[in-house]
Amino acid sequence: MDDTVLNALRDQAEERADLASLWLYGSRARGAHHAQSDYDIAVAFTDWQHDPLERRLRPELMALDWQATLGLPENALSIVDIAIAPIPLAWTIISDGILLWDRNPSLRMQQESRIMSRWEIDYLHSRKHYD
Repeated sequence: MDDTVLNALRDQAEERADLASLWLYGSRARGAHHAQSDYDIAVAFTDWQHDPLERRLRPELMALDWQATLGLPENALSIVDIAIAPIPLAWTIISDGILLWDRNPSLRMQQESRIMSRWEIDYLHSRKHYD
């Protein structure tokens, strides 16, 4: 996938010591995007913010910062923290998304394992028994 914005996002990730991994998901990952489609990005952080407000705002503030740094239009970039994303979204990210950058494979695999377990327990189990 040759995209200057994706390369710039990788560079931005490389500059942050608190990032472990970066995924592209959504229409751009599926190849169903158009020129004005936004970039849907998921990140895995290396640390856990104990303050719930800080934890919730961190990816959004990072998106605003990266958007300004890269000169992207407003709302061209959305970032979610995979550790706090709803399980259906997190499952879609790891199953259909594209891993763009990975500084800490063991942390990434830990997150992916947690998501797969929760998906199986919370969603597949109930579908098997109640559908």
